[in-house]
Parts: sequence; C-alpha cells; structure tokens
Amino acid sequence: MRKILLSGIALLAVGGVANVAQAQSPVFNMTTRPGKLDGAAPGSVQVNIGGTLFSGIFFTSAGGSGTNSGDSKVQNPNLVSYLRLYPNFNYTNPAGINFGVSGEIRSLGAAQDKSRSTNSLYWHQATGYVSSAAFGKFEVGTPNDAIDQLGVGTGDDYGTGGFYSEYGFPNETNFIAADSYDGDNPKQKLAYISPSFVGFTFAVSYQPTSVGLTNNSELTTVPPATSSGAASKDRVEVAVQFSHAFGPASVKADVGYATASAAPVAGNPADYNSVSYFNAGAVVNVAGFEAEASVNTGRFSEASNDGGNWGGPSLKGSKDTTAFIVGVGYNSGPYSIGAQYYNLSYDAVDGGALGAPAGALPGSATATGKGESLGAGYQVGPGVSVYFDAITDTDKAFGEKQHGTGVGLGTYFSW
Repeated sequence: MRKILLSGIALLAVGGVANVAQAQSPVFNMTTRPGKLDGAAPGSVQVNIGGTLFSGIFFTSAGGSGTNSGDSKVQNPNLVSYLRLYPNFNYTNPAGINFGVSGEIRSLGAAQDKSRSTNSLYWHQATGYVSSAAFGKFEVGTPNDAIDQLGVGTGDDYGTGGFYSEYGFPNETNFIAADSYDGDNPKQKLAYISPSFVGFTFAVSYQPTSVGLTNNSELTTVPPATSSGAASKDRVEVAVQFSHAFGPASVKADVGYATASAAPVAGNPADYNSVSYFNAGAVVNVAGFEAEASVNTGRFSEASNDGGNWGGPSLKGSKDTTAFIVGVGYNSGPYSIGAQYYNLSYDAVDGGALGAPAGALPGSATATGKGESLGAGYQVGPGVSVYFDAITDTDKAFGEKQHGTGVGLGTYFSW
C-alpha cells in the first residue's frame, strides 16, 4: 500500500493512468508499463510536482531473551510525520514517444529532535526514461530492479504496507519478499521493460556497482568499501510477469532471477558467495477478494551488505536464504482490509566471523524471522486517506529471541 500510495501521486501529476492489480490504485510512473503512463499530449510538455504528507501515531513495545538481547525501551506514544515531493517532467513528441524524468525528494535524518538537519533535503531517486507502446520503456538513473518492477504477491497492499509500514518497526527484518522499493536505497543502473504481449511483460536491469545517486561525475571502480560486508558487482536481474483479467476476476504472476558477483571489501578478508536467487509470486483478485504470495530463495544475504540493501553477497559456507510472504484481503469502494504472514530462514553470523577464512563460519547459526500484520484503510476522498496497522514479529538467532508488537493509525494527504 505504501508503494502504491506514495508513488501514485507522481503519476496523477502527469495525468497518466496505470494498469495494476487494483484498478482504483495508480502506480508511480517509474514502475508502470509502457504506453500506460506519460500523460503529455503529442507535441506537448508537462512539468508537475506531486507530494505527500504522512502523519501517524504509533504505540510499540519490544523485548527479548538471551545473553545479549536486553530490552528495547521505546517512548509511547510516538508521533511520526514526513513530507515528500515527486517532481516530474514529460515531453511527448508528435510520433507519441515519451521522454521524461521522475524523481523523489526526501528529508535527511531519522531522529525527530530539535536539530534542523533532519529537514535537509536530498534526491532519494531520479529516473530518466524513453518509452512508447511500440518498443517499451528504457530507463536510466536509479530505476527499480527488474524483480522490483514486475514482482507481485508481496502483501503490502493494506494499511500503510504491513512490514513495509511507515513506523520504523524496531524488530522487522530489512527483507521480506520481492518488492524492496520501500526499504532500499536506489542504485544507479540501466533497465528495460517490454510492452505487454498476450499478457506477458518482460524486464531486465543491469547494475554495475552498488552506488546510488551522486552529485558529481566521479568514476567508481568498485562499490564503496565497508567493514560490514560485501556489495554486488555486475548485478543482473530478469523478470517475467503474466497478467490476465476475465469477468470479475484477475490474476497476476511473476518469476525472476538475480545474479551478481561480490566486490572486494577493504579491511575485510572474509570470502563471499556470488549472488544467485529466484523469485516467484502471484496475486488473484475475485470481486474484491484478494489472495497473494511471494517467495525468494537462493544464495544471498538477509543483511544489508549491498550498500544498504538486502539481497547482496553472503559469506561462503552459509546456507541459502529463503523467505516467503502470504496475504489475504478485501476491497470494497473506499474500504480495504487485509492480513499478511511472513517467514524467513537464513544463516546468521556474528561479528567475529567476518574475518574468518573462506569456508569457515565460527559463530554462525540458522536464524529465523516471522511476523503477522493486519491493515485497514479508508479513502476519505481524492488525496486523503486514513489507515490502521497492527504488527508483530519475532526474530531468533544464537539462542536469543527478539519480539515486538506495534499498533498505529496514520493519514496521507496527497496531491
């Protein structure tokens, strides 16, 4: 839901209409299909700035058991607010080919305190594109990965997005299923999305290094060196989506594959696997009732090794990571309600293992994460919505357990 709401603002600003699983929910033009967005009339230009204000109240608790777990004490209630802007430019030539740029501006800083630095603005994402209904859509800058763009079944359609929610839930993992848009840091890459042929759409993306937007033209030979883990190099993702509607029912399904090599990490001699994992997802909607699921499995890290994103290289000797999420929901006019469950299994490695020789994983253990989420929403009118979220999750590793619960009520003002 968060992805659909926040990104839908920019699409509305350029006057486009998108074809998505829920027809009443537009999608940010960065992720819509060619020929379905870009609202400028042939021979004209449109320049707009969309935006959203989110404000919510959240009650949360977190705690754990084990030698080093401790308890996380959080002040209650928490007020959470932010403002984001979505500038867009679109030129359509007389032949109907679209040339455009779509971006997202956020404010820097996670803490809400007296420091004004939390209001420093930065470009979170910026994508240039050339598209038409005939040849598809080419993207440059920081577009989403192929799996992100075509992945379905991720369960983020209700409330503010369940485990992708706005509240910064203390124990939630940084990876749940296919769509990482809400939690990732967009990286520089090239991407292509094909037109739809008899319901099938194809996407491919190439990311040379794990580097986001920069303010200079400095060449980068390898991703930034860190002591926390390796980053992807020459990352390639491919994905195929099938979509079909018949009467009151519709179905969408996708399959995808990601591969990347591990770039060297300064000061960290640990040996890392190359990235290799599969994704599959599906969503079925019948007269407003929705069921969906998505799974990722293969060789990748659950942790934020890839320059702040999940899905980067994992330590050699570690087992595959598997995560799945399932969800059910119902939409009726302005009302929506849904629930999600996720389960995650991966090899956890303590800090002492990062300098271990290849194939050795002292201090490793199979870690698990699982959680449940309930979300509901009401659309007051164009650009005004209210949402309810209830979230719980539990993470286990090294004989320790962390558990958290949270309840929130939030509203979006969008234009």
